[in-house]
Amino acid sequence: MDQSPPSSRRQFLKLSGLAGAASILPACSTIPPAGAQPTGQAKNIIYLVVDGLCNGTVGLAHHWNLRHKKMPLNWMQLFEREGLHRAYQDTASASSPVTDSAAAASAWGCGQRVNNGSINVDPSGKSLKPILSYAKEAGKATGLVTTCRITHATPAGFSVNVPKRDMENEIAQQYLEREIDVLLGGGARHFLQKQEDGSMIDYIPRYEAKGYEVVKNATELASISGDGPLLGLFSKSHIPYAIDRKHDLAHEDVPGLAEMFRAALARLDQAKDGFVLQVEGGRVDHAGHGNDPGGVLHEFLEFDDCIPIALEYIDAHPDTMLVVTTDHGTGGCQLDGAGKAYADSGPALDRINQLKYSFEWLQQRFMANRQFDASSVKMALGIDTTEQQATIVQAAIDKESKYLSGAFNQAFGKQLKELTAVGWTSSNHTSECVELFAFGPGSESVPAFIDNYEVFGILTSALGIKV
Repeated sequence: MDQSPPSSRRQFLKLSGLAGAASILPACSTIPPAGAQPTGQAKNIIYLVVDGLCNGTVGLAHHWNLRHKKMPLNWMQLFEREGLHRAYQDTASASSPVTDSAAAASAWGCGQRVNNGSINVDPSGKSLKPILSYAKEAGKATGLVTTCRITHATPAGFSVNVPKRDMENEIAQQYLEREIDVLLGGGARHFLQKQEDGSMIDYIPRYEAKGYEVVKNATELASISGDGPLLGLFSKSHIPYAIDRKHDLAHEDVPGLAEMFRAALARLDQAKDGFVLQVEGGRVDHAGHGNDPGGVLHEFLEFDDCIPIALEYIDAHPDTMLVVTTDHGTGGCQLDGAGKAYADSGPALDRINQLKYSFEWLQQRFMANRQFDASSVKMALGIDTTEQQATIVQAAIDKESKYLSGAFNQAFGKQLKELTAVGWTSSNHTSECVELFAFGPGSESVPAFIDNYEVFGILTSALGIKV
């Protein structure tokens, strides 16, 4: 990367109030007005994706925001921003009208639909070249940021080739081989890999040998310097839920999505030939799978805080294309009508605030001691537990269930529905079509309706890359 920041970068840092490339600031609370209008080809692409966002989750968060912050979501404000090109997106995979995240990200990443569970490998077994490889060949820097494991399906869909998404050790290796410039998220466990003979391979020194600056917490992230590649691993598995980071001091040195996004932008902005950066708010999907109303709300609100950061950047850099979208819905989340004439739906948006911790936080506490604890449920959900509810959850603990969310919903689902008015259709993905917003050079080619695999061509064309 070029060590002398271009004038556009100095402008961004000045507008952001950044004293240096490593400075991290909280997200803006409102969307800034549109700056200079884009012309010509895109030098950079920022791809903001919130994984598993149901249309109903948007409605839930929108009305919560109006009620508690007296303003619409940044997501909603996008509809009124000058320069918007908007599409309704079909999310199917090659194997099903209901996609998984691996197939969805691969459709964006390589321009073809693949079977659920595979990453940039077509149904015949052929590997398909992902967009970050094209970007690298064009001299651009590349980056991946997520609240999931960095080796998870969505970031991998822009960058690697594996027949099965759970090959996360191999994904960590491919990131190194393909020299992805910025990697920020969870998943440290896949960088220390146990071999068949029982020996361990630590990939961190291998990354360091290639010039990567390695950070492990928010404090270190805020102190980064230089212009070389960056690897940040902030959790063994996924980054803890936003609601848990807000209330549990044990997570106070774990960065949130906005902090990671700003750090990635500051580092990639130094690339003289531009960059392609994917940023994923990944745990909306996980909360949807668990039917966790507090988890899903706060995960989406955290993602929403990233939208002004992206818009601030593209205003300072009109040669940047921005895409904001989701890959599919999860759980069928909805704020439902409650009470006579639905008059209780509004107060339910107040009562949801008594939820202080996620289902995952409860599960970790219970499984650590192999024991149900009513005081933890009271702390997390504000619910007084009955003997029958305790028995349901303890039975799942005794079975050492991988996920306790099913037991939580069996035990507390009815109460949570009455409390929050949030309903669910299932714990699975949905086939709903989803929004795609685009701004900047190349966005004018976005049609009103788009199949997910067509996004790849729009991105590569915006960059002037021939495929």
